[in-house]
Amino acid sequence: MAYFDFDDWRSALEDEDNSSNSWEDYDDDIIDDIDLHDWPNRFRQFLTSRVEAQLLAPLPRGLGAAVAASAAAPHLRQVFPPVSPDDPHRVLKLMRLDLSPGGDKAYVRHFNGQLRPLTVQGVCNAQPQAANALIHRLLVQCPLIKVDRFHKGGSFGRRTLVRGAFDVDLSVFVIRFRDRALKAADWSGAGGDTLQRDLQRAVAGYMRAQGLPHVLEVEQGTHYKHCINVKVQGVDVDIKMAAHVVQGSQQVTTTDRGKAQRDALMAALWDTPAAQRRADPAREAALSEALTAVVKDTSDRVKSVARLVKCWYKHSLQRRIPHVPSVLLEVLTLAAAQRKALLRPGKQNRTAEVAMFLAALELLHAAASGREVVVLEADPKWGYTRVQADSCAHVWRGDAVKVLHPIDPTCNLAAPQPGRPVDWAALAREALELKRVVETESMWALEERSSLAPALAALKAAA
Repeated sequence: MAYFDFDDWRSALEDEDNSSNSWEDYDDDIIDDIDLHDWPNRFRQFLTSRVEAQLLAPLPRGLGAAVAASAAAPHLRQVFPPVSPDDPHRVLKLMRLDLSPGGDKAYVRHFNGQLRPLTVQGVCNAQPQAANALIHRLLVQCPLIKVDRFHKGGSFGRRTLVRGAFDVDLSVFVIRFRDRALKAADWSGAGGDTLQRDLQRAVAGYMRAQGLPHVLEVEQGTHYKHCINVKVQGVDVDIKMAAHVVQGSQQVTTTDRGKAQRDALMAALWDTPAAQRRADPAREAALSEALTAVVKDTSDRVKSVARLVKCWYKHSLQRRIPHVPSVLLEVLTLAAAQRKALLRPGKQNRTAEVAMFLAALELLHAAASGREVVVLEADPKWGYTRVQADSCAHVWRGDAVKVLHPIDPTCNLAAPQPGRPVDWAALAREALELKRVVETESMWALEERSSLAPALAALKAAA
C-alpha cells in the first residue's frame, strides 16, 4: 500500500459518520492481508518498535480507529524502512514530507533552514561589483561608442545568482557607433546582425588594448547572440550591446527608461499584423531591464526556490545535460509558483517553499516533455495577455519545448540554438525522479542519494 493510500484510508477511518465502503476503490491485491479486527494491537506494536514517539504527535486527536491498520505495517515498512537507534543519520532518515495541516513539519523546517540558505551563503557582491565598475569605466571612455546607460541583468541583477556558478550580464545601450547615430531600426534584420557583429569586434578589440587578457567574442551564447565575455578578477561578465529605443522628447519626460523602452518595443510588436510577428533577438536584448524588473519584484522566498532549482541543474546535471538557459529555469519556477498562487506567500505559510519546489519540478517535467507551454503572466505594467501570447504561437509552435519570455511572447527561451542541443527528455526524467524522492523518501535520501545531492555537497563544501 502506498503511503498516500494509507493516509486516505486513515482519514476515512477517522470519519465516524462515514457509512460507505472505504475499500471499494482499492485493488484487492493491495489490501488482501489487512485484518480489520486485530489492527489496534498490531499497529501499536508497529509504532512502538519502528517509529520514533514524535511521529505520534502529528496524529489528529481522537484518531482512535486511525491509530490503525495493523496489517498495513508490512506495507509501511516498504515506504518507511526501520531505522536503527544507533544510526548516526537517524533524525534525517525519520524526516518525511508532510504538507497536511497539523502534520509533522520537521522536513519542511530542515528544507527551509538548512537547504535553501546554502544557495547564497558566502555570496559576496564585492567582486561582481568591482568587475562591473571596471567595465563601466572602460566603455564610458571608449572612443568608438557613445553609451546612454548600462544595465546589470542576468542572475546577478535579478538576485537569483547561484554561488560558484554565475556570471554578470551587462547590457550596454548604445546610441552611437563611430560616426553613426543608431536608431531602433538599425538593430534588426540582416543589417542589425551586421551592426552587432561589427560592434562586438570593435569593442572587444578596444578592451584587449586596455590590457584585459581574457576577452572572448561569443557568436552564440547560452541565450544571446553576439556578446563579449570578459573575465575580470575571476568573474565572468557577458557584455551585450543593445538598442536604445526611447530618445528625443520622450527621454526627457520619462523617469523610467526601462519601462518606456518596453512600452515602445511592445507597442511596435502589437502594431504588426499577427501573421507577420517574428522573434527578434535585438528586441529581446533591449528588454533586459523589463525582465530584471519582473523577477526582482517577486518575493525573496520565490527567488530562493529558483536559486535551488538552478543549483540543482548547474551543480548536478549540467555536465550531462548542457545548454539549458539559466533564465529559463528562473521563469519556469516563477510560473510554477504563480500556478499555485504562491508568488507572494503569506508569512504563516511555512510550507510554501517546498510546495513551490515540487511545483517547479512538475512543470519542468511537463515542459521538457513537450506537454505544456509555460507562460509567466507578468502584471500589465510589463507583461502581456494570454490572447496576445496565442497570437504569436506561430513563431514557436514547432519548437519541442516552449517557455515564453515574460515580456515578449515571440521569444521562446527554450528555442533551439545552433550547436547547443538540449536533451530535454533526460531533463524531464531527472525532474520527475527528484520530485518522487522529495514526496516519498526521507530527507537523508534527498541529501545523500538524489540528483540534488551533488549540488548540496558542492554548496556545503564552498560554505
